[in-house]
Amino acid sequence: MIVVLSVAVLGVVVAAWTPLRRRRSTLAIGLCLIVVGLLNVLAGAPRWMVVPLTAAVALATVAVALQVRRQPAGEPRRIRRAVAAGSASTAAAAAAVIAGGAAWALPTLELPQPTGGRAVGTSVLQWGTGRPEVLTDDPTDRRVLVAQLWYPTRATGPGGAYLDSSVVSDAIAGQAGLPGFLLDGALQGRTNAVTDAPRDEGAHLLVLFSPGLGGVRTQNSAWAEDLASHGYVVAAVDHPYDSAAVVLEDGSVIRSALAATGDDEEDQRVADELASIRADDLIATLDHLEPGLTSHGVATAGHSIGGAAAILAASRDDRVDAVVNLDGLPRRGRPRVPVLAVVAGAGTGSAEGDARYDAALTDVLAACGTRVVVPGAQHLSFTDAALFLPPLPSLIGSGERTAGLDVATRATRSFLATALRGGPNQEPRC
Repeated sequence: MIVVLSVAVLGVVVAAWTPLRRRRSTLAIGLCLIVVGLLNVLAGAPRWMVVPLTAAVALATVAVALQVRRQPAGEPRRIRRAVAAGSASTAAAAAAVIAGGAAWALPTLELPQPTGGRAVGTSVLQWGTGRPEVLTDDPTDRRVLVAQLWYPTRATGPGGAYLDSSVVSDAIAGQAGLPGFLLDGALQGRTNAVTDAPRDEGAHLLVLFSPGLGGVRTQNSAWAEDLASHGYVVAAVDHPYDSAAVVLEDGSVIRSALAATGDDEEDQRVADELASIRADDLIATLDHLEPGLTSHGVATAGHSIGGAAAILAASRDDRVDAVVNLDGLPRRGRPRVPVLAVVAGAGTGSAEGDARYDAALTDVLAACGTRVVVPGAQHLSFTDAALFLPPLPSLIGSGERTAGLDVATRATRSFLATALRGGPNQEPRC
């Protein structure tokens, strides 16, 4: 709507300088329709783009008023009016371009419809693991986890909010050095999953998911919803002091304590430690869910460092039957179960990084692995970020916004159907 109104403002500004027949009535009707549209936008959940859009409408109104009024007597006065009208028109056009361009580049998040035949429910869990919290200085601190589940349900209804609150979107933006309002498209995003819907009875295949470094549990909601619509239960974990912001049941917030040191060796050591902690979080999530969930297959999965955690968790726990690694550099661990690696074809950005990544993947996949390289995809192509960030190839890859997600989701479904459900000519374990 904001894009449409911005284009309409530009049309009015241009028309104000065109010798149209019945120009006054045409411009008046055009401005009235624009104002009605703007009021409609403001009545909903307005985004920050309405500020330049409102300015554009006001300036366009001034420009039109100056243009359609009878010309004053005297050359100096006519020149002054023309200059004022030109300035107002230029400013209105600039504001309209800013509003429309921003709305196009940073759209409100819309998750694709799941492709399975089942409705999807979602719920959030919080529990104490009893493990010491090694990321704080308090020796009495114990690690608390928050996880979100997506699962098949018979309930129908509108989807819920994509993020907990503006605290989360602000924290995500802050990690990139951006003001939080720029990600209001993610904050206003809605999902396809019915909040707190009852889960279908019976046995389900369980997929445990760890997000990327600083990522939050909802970052792969499109992927999770699609799996749930095909009968899986997906549990994505927020990792305290790692995820951008973890909102607890009592409203308190645990913010990320991550900070790059600039020393690659030290940063890699910290990443190894975090991957290990995350792996224990995935195992703790399985421990917590197992008593109340009848499962006939378990997979660990993750994006980026979450993929490394998924590999480590499968290496440590024999209950895990398969691993899905979405563009993650493996950090130790060599599970003896099938592993799927979905790789961004655009690479890591450096020849050294590409070589290290390829060698680590080759080692992990040697026993029983499948590598799917997605040409043109970037690291974020496999996450929901591709749906609300600017559509720059360097950010979200080439092609449509959903291109990377579509490939990752199809590859995951196909892989898990064999690895967990036992497809033809394929043993469930290596």
